[in-house]
Amino acid sequence: MPHFDLFEFYRFMLTVLVTVYGVVRLAVFIWQWQGAAGQARVGSAFLYRYLIVLLLRARLRRFAYEFTTIGGLAAILVLLIHLHWR
Repeated sequence: MPHFDLFEFYRFMLTVLVTVYGVVRLAVFIWQWQGAAGQARVGSAFLYRYLIVLLLRARLRRFAYEFTTIGGLAAILVLLIHLHWR
């Protein structure tokens, strides 16, 4: 019977989850951005610049849940690494 390593399983699952989450969020963002830019035929360059400025001015508070989730997953990873090296 093959040896089951909890750390390897956690690392694999974390990699899969973060990759899927990142790809889905990026796809949704691009979909919404193109949809918003495609609605205005006149002045689309202005709309693109406006969307870029809005993206750069995004507040940290809006992403607090994602940062909390990442922090929690990182804490679990540190705990597993600590238990692994024990």
